Amino acid sequence: MRILVTARYISGASVEGGSSRYMRCLIDTLRALGHEVIETTDPGKFSTMPLDLILCSHPERFEAIRRNPSRKVYIAHGLIPDEHMVAGADRYVAVSEEVRAANLKRGIESVVIPQPIPVLDQVRPGADLRRILVIRREPVKDDPFAYLAARYELRYSDLAKPIEGQIAWADLAISLGRGALESMMMGKPVLVADNRPYIGALGDGYVTLENVAELAKHNFSGRRYRRPVTREWIEAELAKYEPRDSDRLRSWTEGNCNAPMIARKIIDPGSVLAFGVLVNDIQRLDMCFRQSGIEGKAHILMNPESATKGLNRLLAAMENEGAEIGVLAHQDMHFRQGWVDQVRDQVAKLPPSWIVAGIIGKDMQGNICGKLHDMRIAPQFNTSEMHEFPHPASCFDECCIIVNLKKGFRFDERLDGFDLYGTMCVLQAWEQRGTAWVLDAFAEHYCMRPFSWFPDADFQARWKWLHGRFPGAPRIDSTVMGAPRDKTAVA
Repeated sequence: MRILVTARYISGASVEGGSSRYMRCLIDTLRALGHEVIETTDPGKFSTMPLDLILCSHPERFEAIRRNPSRKVYIAHGLIPDEHMVAGADRYVAVSEEVRAANLKRGIESVVIPQPIPVLDQVRPGADLRRILVIRREPVKDDPFAYLAARYELRYSDLAKPIEGQIAWADLAISLGRGALESMMMGKPVLVADNRPYIGALGDGYVTLENVAELAKHNFSGRRYRRPVTREWIEAELAKYEPRDSDRLRSWTEGNCNAPMIARKIIDPGSVLAFGVLVNDIQRLDMCFRQSGIEGKAHILMNPESATKGLNRLLAAMENEGAEIGVLAHQDMHFRQGWVDQVRDQVAKLPPSWIVAGIIGKDMQGNICGKLHDMRIAPQFNTSEMHEFPHPASCFDECCIIVNLKKGFRFDERLDGFDLYGTMCVLQAWEQRGTAWVLDAFAEHYCMRPFSWFPDADFQARWKWLHGRFPGAPRIDSTVMGAPRDKTAVA
């Protein structure tokens, strides 16, 4: 494609800040992927040039290129007015959930795509914390980290030198924003904190695999937890230093921010995806599903007569808006940032025959298959040692069912109640000469069903109905514990 990239800063020089390094990385990556890229800080002279795509940041640059009829993607890096989204683009990209939410208040919907980070060589830190690098563009008044020089080798980033070599030297980096991500990509533990004039001395703390997705929602800005940066707090956070975090943070950053993957997401939105949720407890919805780091519209349906009737209404709504993939989720599901991309990647591996998919279910031998954390228990389901994904499924847990909307699938509404539709949809897919799969798409289920629950008489009646409805099925199974495989066992 012929792509114009324009923003206030595009050189990649450290003095120009994180947005410049973002745009430089994007430009270089698109060229490496084989695209023709025109880069400019003066887009007005290209207002009539035929282009396949325009990637733009900063309002005044967008206004200069607005008249060009080519498809435009607007990228917003932060919260200040100079980075606000402006109306008129075909697609909007926010670097974080925080940026997305701020622009949504101004009436512009966007998709969250993290920053592109070059996949550089990993340089593991030392066994003990000795070398600390503070990454920032300029000195600050009342530097909260200066006292660390008495105990550690302390350096401040030098704008005249490549940052990669400086990060390689350190055991740990102290930074906000892009500097944190670049350090994590190189395998360095990170303390997210600083004293910047626009927010003061605030931080989010030492980055771990447990909190990294949450900090990413605010682009590692220090605004997620806004902890006051005191000596006591700094000492407590540095005490968490763990060299093994090198592999963990490197893996997370490579999986969520590697530049080729991000560049492809920006220029190609992929399959249009929408969510549908049946709700009987709005507080559970607010505290679980709505805390997810997802993109796409979520359709909500309160208190349907039955699961199948309600889900069919949701599928129709998703089809009407032009979605190609529908995700039917429980109100107590939580999807971390990057989950939608995992689904898209997995769906791309499926044969054209696929009709339904899930994230946890059973294989054709009756073994549990998939990746999920039932938050009632400490262990996580992860069957990757015995399954390659996507994997053929015999049934799904109803917590998350993914539907190929191009197939026009609908649940058989003769199944009443709110159980076993994860079994029936697989049986219906087979009946329609299609296929069903378990995907590699880990998520969390904040289930409240007590462990004492056992299939009641209504459940058993529906189980028997399924056997009568699909007499020739190669297998009829369920993820419900205590549900017998033989219909005669409940007779």
